Amino acid sequence: MLNHPTVKLIEESNYLPQIPKAFGETLSMLLEPTEFNIDECIEKLSSIPKLESAIIKILNFNTTLNREIVSLKDAVLYLGAKNTRMISIAFITRLLLPNRSGRAKIFNNKKYWKHCMGTSVASYMIADETGLCDKEKIFTYGLIHDIGISVLDICLPDHLDRIYTMQMEKGVHQIAAEKIVLGGLTHSEIGIWICEKWGLPEEIIEIVGYHHTPFANSKASNEVKVMHLADYISTNYYENLLGTETTFIYADKLMQMMNLPKEFVDNIAKKLPDELNKISRIRFFELL
Repeated sequence: MLNHPTVKLIEESNYLPQIPKAFGETLSMLLEPTEFNIDECIEKLSSIPKLESAIIKILNFNTTLNREIVSLKDAVLYLGAKNTRMISIAFITRLLLPNRSGRAKIFNNKKYWKHCMGTSVASYMIADETGLCDKEKIFTYGLIHDIGISVLDICLPDHLDRIYTMQMEKGVHQIAAEKIVLGGLTHSEIGIWICEKWGLPEEIIEIVGYHHTPFANSKASNEVKVMHLADYISTNYYENLLGTETTFIYADKLMQMMNLPKEFVDNIAKKLPDELNKISRIRFFELL
């Protein structure tokens, strides 16, 4: 992977944020709150440029606080491990969205971000109603599940536009178009590469790599399966926004495997717009 021409182009673009390995190590700590060492966590978070100021800014924007947050330690103590994890991942994801709209000229990054939010919300709803996985954790992972797309947008926007054009004008399947343009790679494989480069936890790498193909990994976790269904629901909902056809061919099989009736998934899809409206009122993503 490291020697692949597309990866080399990404590295040479000079647009890829330089995220220290400490970020991945911090996420691993935040995934295990019972083993949470706040001083070590704060030390690692402090090594990530601008993250401290972003977290403090978000908290001080909250007018319900009766005091001003002035330090990262105060912020982490107030937020707790789960909320700190979510904001940290959202922050890193935002680094791959330059000027809020991406660099691609044809591909619409704002609509893509709405799809990511839809996937996060749908995965939370599925986890909440089934108990198949941690709902807060899976919501966070929804924000980063398609990180390979964001990498292409910031580093190789012309490549992403070519992929999107092939889908829209020639009806080429997304994955096929990616392999043609990227020399055999897909956005999921690029996502795996960037996650490993940044030292992100293995369970995040698994979701990034297999949420489109949960059956490619015989030991796919419940998180991967839930993310697959959530991505399916969100893609359907945002089909007009994204301008693409639904690309999931395994949804029915996966629902049967997980013993989830179609009515259950349809109900999640029906509730999704209202739940997204609630999320849209939370402005911390805009403050990052």
